[in-house]
Formats: sequence, structure tokens, C-alpha cells
Amino acid sequence: MMIVGAAKSGTTSLYRMLNKHPHVYFPPSQKEPFYFCFQGKQPLELDSDSANRHVWKTEDYLALYKDAPEESMVVDASTAYLYKYQESIAHMKSMYGERIKEIKVIILLRNPVDRAYSHYTYLVRNGFEDLSFEEALQDKNVERRKGARWGFDYKGYSAYPEQVKAYMESFPQCKVFLTSDMKDSSVFMKQVTDFLALEAMSDVEDVQANPSGIPKNRFLVNLLRKNKMMKSMVNLLPESFKHRLLDKRDAVMGKLLDKEKMEPKTRGLLLHHFESDVLYLQQLIKRDLSHWKY
Repeated sequence: MMIVGAAKSGTTSLYRMLNKHPHVYFPPSQKEPFYFCFQGKQPLELDSDSANRHVWKTEDYLALYKDAPEESMVVDASTAYLYKYQESIAHMKSMYGERIKEIKVIILLRNPVDRAYSHYTYLVRNGFEDLSFEEALQDKNVERRKGARWGFDYKGYSAYPEQVKAYMESFPQCKVFLTSDMKDSSVFMKQVTDFLALEAMSDVEDVQANPSGIPKNRFLVNLLRKNKMMKSMVNLLPESFKHRLLDKRDAVMGKLLDKEKMEPKTRGLLLHHFESDVLYLQQLIKRDLSHWKY
């Protein structure tokens, strides 16, 4: 099964909730291998920090799943598969052939304007973004920087129609959810497990994972994110305990972040930019997206 995106649309929350299912297997500490983006080629277009976090060798990718129980559904939750849809789908087809029809795909979509800004404040939080949002949206800056980190292409990550259409055409078992569907975690997870043909989960807890925002205190945010001793200790724990700690960490981090609002003029420009996309997507997925127009 694949969770292919979109980034900053709730995929980490879904990952944390679904990881608690007894018959679902995610590679430990490797939510996003990004393997299918690279088609077996070393990602030379990315900076070393980005490239080192991703898996591009087939043997390394297969090794991620070597300990998966035979009866479990194995999952790859890589958000860049939606953004890099052409390369990713082509690689999946070359690997799986006709068996691609057996693969279930989940796509989570958020208002494209809110998603873009959340992606921006997420990279600010992590210390990678030093431009204003308005500067970061300029085409010249996008082209100059996205080779180092794909996430800098904020509008490109929100350009859903062709991305979603390609997955729907290539995967007969493709389900699109909206971030707003996650407001009731129990109902949402019942829809997810029904789609995956898995038994329903009991005691589903609401998870607000991986918060975005502007750090009120950079030192404390970095301490939560980058503390090597803490990471080493957490990685020694069983997956269930690890995710509980990460949930608590994210809850604390959320309180250390300011949720600054986007400039109204910028929001208006982006709403206009995505207007035709939203109308097309609404027809494509047969969902009312009128709440995305404001």
C-alpha cells in the first residue's frame, strides 16, 4: 500500500494512527523512503542533506521490509510520490507490472493555499527557509532552490489535478481523502480500514503530528528536533512507545510555534492561482471543494 501525499496535509498523522494497527507494517523509523522517485538512480540533483535521507538502491528499499510479518500489509508513506508523480508511477509500473492493480493508494489533499503556506512555515521551523513567503513564491527563487530541496516548490506541491489524475488512471484502487475528513479520527480511520479491507481499529486517538509554524524559541524547537542523544534513545524503543513519545513531542512543539497568518494579498493571489485547479479537481474526485475557495 502507498500513501503518496500531499505533503503537509495530514499524512504523518495518518501514518502515526495507522501504524498502531496490528496488521499494518511501516519500516521502523523510515516513514518516507522516497525510493520510487529516483528510478534506481542516485539523487544527484538534491543537496547531500536531502539525498542522504532518501533510499534509492533497490536492495536498500527491499531491506526496509525484510522483517515485515507475512500476514501484514506493508506500507510506503512517501509524500514526494505525488509531487514527483511521473517518475514515481513509471518506476512503480516497471517494478510491479500487472500487479500494480493490487496496490492500494491513499492520497490526502488539503486546501492548496493552506498546504503551501504550511509547507513554508514547516521549513522555517526546521531552519531551511530564510526568505519571506512572498519571496519564496517568486518563480526565479523556486527554480534556483528546488534542486536542493523539492519542498521549496510550494505551488508545485499544491498543483493537484494532473498528479491525482495520473494516480487514479494508473491505480484502480486509489482513494482520495481530504484533510478535513480527519476532524473525526474514529470515523476517518474506519473509512481508511474499510478501503484497505482491514479490521476496524478500536480506541483511535486524535493525532496532530508534525506541526508547522514560526518558532517562538529557536533553541527549544531545535532541541526537540535535533537532540542526537534523545533521537538515539527513542530509536531503541519499540515502535508503539516511540510513536507515543513523538506524539507528545509534537504536542509540546506545537505550543512553541506561532501560527502567523498569511498576508491577505498573498492569499488572494494564491486563491486566484489555484481557482481553475480546484474546479477541475472537484469534478475529478467528485467532492465538494467550495470551502477551498476562501
